[in-house]
Amino acid sequence: MCKIDFMMKLSPILISILVLKAGLMMSQSSVTIEENNLLINSDLTKKDSQNQNRCATPAKVNLEFENWMSGHFKKQEQFANAKKASVVYIIPIIFHIIHAGEAIGVGYNISATRINEQINRLNEDFRKLNTDLTTHLTQPAFLAASADVEINFCAAIINPLGASLSEPGIDRINAVSKGWNSPPYVSLGNDIENVIKPASIWDPTRYFNVWVLDFNDATVGYAQFPSLPVGISPIIDLGGGSYPSNTDGVVLDYLATGITSGRYNLGRTLVHEAGHWLGLYHINGDSNCGDDFVSDTPAQSALSGICPLTNGIVVAAGCGTLSPNPPGKMYQNYMDYSDDKCAVVFTNGQKARMQAVMENCINRNSLSASTVCGSVGVNEIFPKIKMTIFPNPSNGEVNISLNTLNAEDYNVSVVNILGEMIEDIKQKNISNESNLKVDLSQRPKGVYFISVKTKSSFITKRIVIQ
Repeated sequence: MCKIDFMMKLSPILISILVLKAGLMMSQSSVTIEENNLLINSDLTKKDSQNQNRCATPAKVNLEFENWMSGHFKKQEQFANAKKASVVYIIPIIFHIIHAGEAIGVGYNISATRINEQINRLNEDFRKLNTDLTTHLTQPAFLAASADVEINFCAAIINPLGASLSEPGIDRINAVSKGWNSPPYVSLGNDIENVIKPASIWDPTRYFNVWVLDFNDATVGYAQFPSLPVGISPIIDLGGGSYPSNTDGVVLDYLATGITSGRYNLGRTLVHEAGHWLGLYHINGDSNCGDDFVSDTPAQSALSGICPLTNGIVVAAGCGTLSPNPPGKMYQNYMDYSDDKCAVVFTNGQKARMQAVMENCINRNSLSASTVCGSVGVNEIFPKIKMTIFPNPSNGEVNISLNTLNAEDYNVSVVNILGEMIEDIKQKNISNESNLKVDLSQRPKGVYFISVKTKSSFITKRIVIQ
């Protein structure tokens, strides 16, 4: 994607934040709009930015953080005599949609459909389920390095007070009624960093916060780097600065969410930014043939602009023996700047970094235990019910075995990762033990949550359908 990230110092708090700069370029058939001209069918519009900003300031690499990361991997090898097995993490996500009073689905106040498309894109790309993987990724070396990152994203279904959300994963905020300035906003400006984010963030130890709004410049989005607990390293964060928790997350232009038009039309801006939020640099290390500290991404002289005309063609990396042809440039990598249509892969090395961040970094390692997606990571909410689901993972035929303290009627529900209920089964319980079979074989592959509720208690477990 033609996107630019750069490190900046914000006065007075002096925080370093990774920024993604670029124009949302329109195809020749697209409609040009003014920044404040809100159209009902806004998902078919893009900003026309003819003068694109590229690499205004290179991202700063924190070598002390990288020394910690290297030591982390060495310890895994030393104590396990092998690379530590990865963990399947589930990250609850909440989208704070900042609008100016428009109706839902109009202008800045984008529809739930767009948000669901965005969550689906995250899960397809992070789990290596994207159908366009082999369309553009034809080089054998790159295909062999492609990874299932084993990170899932789920729409939060309860707010920080425990109330159910009417729209899973969505927090709609009218900037006007809040007394804030109306959109659009300057990227990394006071409105976003010192007003909107601190006033609207949900507990970052339980939610991955994504703000969706309108930028008044060529920005597409930016992310806050992960931070290490102080006791692990003398350096707190990936960028060498100090990030406050009340700004942690990603900020995204509303025109770059879900399925839209133009070059960033498949929701992969957030895939790119989530990569930064989980500890990835740009693929070229933000310098000529620089280092992104990932061994299986080849060096390349510059970040890519647009996709080649031929799918999967080898593009010269311009780094001599560091990155010979083939394989050449990995323009198919989500951490390059390629158009959405040809950004199709994370590598095993990138996966290892993101898994390490999820295991160790504050506001990351707590997310897998969050219960806001329907008890993610929690097996039993109350001990009055014991539930076993098997096999897990499953091909769709799921057996549920229950043991309850009392002989009570119960209700079985199955919720997908978007927070949508897809099965709702009421059962009469004539004894303390019960068995039930649920057929999910016709459902898409992915993560689901099975809940059992009685009058006195409930329990939720997750199931993976392969």
